[in-house]
Amino acid sequence: MQISDAAIIELVEQIGTHYQANIANRFMRPLLLQLPIKKWVWDAIDSFTQNSSQFDYQSFNYDDLYRQIRAFTDFIAVTRRQLLPTLKGRVLGFSGADKILMDMALNTFPSNLDLLAAYTKQLYYKLVELDSTNAREGIPAYLKYVDLQDIIARL
Repeated sequence: MQISDAAIIELVEQIGTHYQANIANRFMRPLLLQLPIKKWVWDAIDSFTQNSSQFDYQSFNYDDLYRQIRAFTDFIAVTRRQLLPTLKGRVLGFSGADKILMDMALNTFPSNLDLLAAYTKQLYYKLVELDSTNAREGIPAYLKYVDLQDIIARL
């Protein structure tokens, strides 16, 4: 079933913009790519963030969005566990204005990651609500996925 709910579309676009600007920007991306994150997670996140501006026209279905929410959940969990504890000590060889921007990116990254988690959680709640309301035969799509059961706890 295709999703065309305005609140979900707006949230998808907001997540994509926030991720591109504040999480996977040119300063943080080299650090993120060193994390032990599975390829399917990167693929799902890239698909989500690169297609979020086209969401209005093409829509997503429940299965795609649940898979992408799971990918963001895995990404956030690994990043919190592997990158955040060592983030303050990172120096990446930038100088001048780029050094200042890098320092800003490093200092704001934890709060930006928390904001990404909050947006992801909000999207999950809205999607589950819509899914439950529109479920055919009374069975929402999210109940098919065992790996969605711990999403809220991991965010």
